[in-house]
Amino acid sequence: MLKRVLKVLGIFSVLLIISGILLINTVNTETNKRTIQKAILTATGYELTIAGDIDVNFFPSIGLTLNDVRLKNPGTPQELASTTAAILSVDVRALFSGNLLVQELSTNDFHINYFVDAEGQNIWDVDHELETFSSADSVITNATTTSLEFSDSEPNSDIVAVSFERIQISNASIDIQDVSQGTRYSIKNLNLDSRDTNIEGKPFALDLTFDFLNYDPVAGEALPTAIGLQSNVVADINQQIISLSDVNLSLTPMLLQGDFALSNLHSTMTYQGEMASNNFNVIGLLQTLGLIEENKEFTGAIGGSTDSPPPLAFEFSFSGDQEKFSIPDLTASLGSTEVEADMTVRFATDFSPTNISYDLKTNSLDLTPFLTKDDVEFESDQDVEEAEDKQLIATETSAQTSETELPLELLNALNLLGSISVESITTNEFNFTDINIFTNIENGVLDIEIQPIRAFDGNIEGTIRLDGSGKELGRLSTQFVVSELDIISLAPSISRFESVTGRLGALIDLQAQGLTTNDLMNSLNGSTRFIVDESNVNMGLIKQVFTAIAALSPREFSVDRWPDIIQYNGLNGHIKFENGISEGQQVNLRMDNIDISGSGGIDIDAETIDYELTFTVLGGNHSQTISIDTLYHNVPWPVRCNAAFSDPISQYCRPNFEAVRDVFSQLGRSAFRGFLEDSLTEQLPNNLQEVGRGILRSLLN
Repeated sequence: MLKRVLKVLGIFSVLLIISGILLINTVNTETNKRTIQKAILTATGYELTIAGDIDVNFFPSIGLTLNDVRLKNPGTPQELASTTAAILSVDVRALFSGNLLVQELSTNDFHINYFVDAEGQNIWDVDHELETFSSADSVITNATTTSLEFSDSEPNSDIVAVSFERIQISNASIDIQDVSQGTRYSIKNLNLDSRDTNIEGKPFALDLTFDFLNYDPVAGEALPTAIGLQSNVVADINQQIISLSDVNLSLTPMLLQGDFALSNLHSTMTYQGEMASNNFNVIGLLQTLGLIEENKEFTGAIGGSTDSPPPLAFEFSFSGDQEKFSIPDLTASLGSTEVEADMTVRFATDFSPTNISYDLKTNSLDLTPFLTKDDVEFESDQDVEEAEDKQLIATETSAQTSETELPLELLNALNLLGSISVESITTNEFNFTDINIFTNIENGVLDIEIQPIRAFDGNIEGTIRLDGSGKELGRLSTQFVVSELDIISLAPSISRFESVTGRLGALIDLQAQGLTTNDLMNSLNGSTRFIVDESNVNMGLIKQVFTAIAALSPREFSVDRWPDIIQYNGLNGHIKFENGISEGQQVNLRMDNIDISGSGGIDIDAETIDYELTFTVLGGNHSQTISIDTLYHNVPWPVRCNAAFSDPISQYCRPNFEAVRDVFSQLGRSAFRGFLEDSLTEQLPNNLQEVGRGILRSLLN
């Protein structure tokens, strides 16, 4: 895009110079228009229209104004560029002394269109063999051969001395839209002012301001982001250097200051520089960029005060050439948090992809100040539960239902090696310590290794692999080990766990494949096995289910004597996935002699669960933590768990009453048969008992 902007600026510069030289020889404006238009078409393949007048001055300087100028690609209907007025003023005395001193080069309402259609066709592409302005050069050469002759013995004879007393662009704009990528941006209110601009190594000032707008396909046009750039510039083309000193890049409330230098412009170009920011409010910057709402209130600075979030400041140095770019040292501070990082990028060649290496280290990072007050302030404990449930549901729904494409092309376009080390991360009452993450991308395969992280008084560790080497399909595999997590510590974030306390251990092994995140969710396979030590279980839901079952029993079946909270000797289970989470899950939970098993799924879009389960009280050698009539040992009671995420947990499950009645009928028939068989055994001689049983089976069946 930058090349396109420079190209169109170059076209207008050449246009004005050609026009000025032609007008020295004639003042026939219509002839000049046709000559200028032909020169531009021949040189560039673009169609130029000068719809307004051409104003000419010859004293005290050569002055030229082109009004209502438009540039177009003959093969497309859209205009490429336009301006209401383009002004060129040249010093006559400098011209005849062998120097080109442009006293003023300015445009008003200069506009550029950059548009790419759905097929990737750019409106700037023309079927024209550009000759690097050769035709324009010939016009200039023929017109100036007799007046502009330079001796090689003169200073700076390598390049004609060109300087501008003033370059001014007022109220310019650029529209950028790429339909094939779904992106649209705008630059508006662009104003450029430069005095004494030259390429002879003399310093000059540059002042640039503009508004940047990003268009969201859903929300529409975003608020404009004001950006400003001021700097002192030294450009010496003979020495092949360009340097910018005292750079001030402003993006409210952030101000970047530093230096930048380019050298070896005509050979192996190199660049280096350093930048440092002021202490600025991160929230204010995010609001400026339109990433968060301006009316959001945040919790305050580290330590829980009511002040604004802590300021951020950073500084870094950089260098590079055509082969690599590096940031050898970046430091940042956010309140008491100190960050150190470095990065090197080696650009792709014909034999290797782009290679990136990085390291990032920081001490304690407190994210609490950057949470909105709505996230942490509620009127009651019930509000806390409901808000946390909603926050968890919203997070899960947003993460799982968004149709995001997997970055398979990116994985195959680069190699990456890096590490992230964080002493601790705090969010409200949650604290994670000893965080060490290693990332590696090679041959289209992303590997992430998470070393043991201390969290919830336990540890979490695991690996993630995304294999995109085939480019046609991404294959995801994850293995995580969770050990000794305190469920009470988890309860504030997952309020459903308030029904259970203890220390959680889990082994997670999952696989999926696809091109999008939805594909991964719909193809999920694998299992999660878990165990809870030192468990205490709130029996409210289980007692509620069995109480409803007991109401249909023809004989005494009371669960009133069951404790409300039970400490089980063993609590464990598993969840198995086959082709996603929406259906086909196989679940099992064992709590001493309580067994809950079945299948079902989760509908993320509808935010509901639906499982067909059986609740069984086991007999035999199982620890009889729950006592029940032996008649009901090992009887699987059908239960339906169908509810919305937001429903109270007491509404999650209820018996399948029709199926429960069938179970009681079967139990009754079995009990009657047993009674008759016992009676036969007691009253018939041994040699007739088998005959009696046969007759009994015939009658009952």
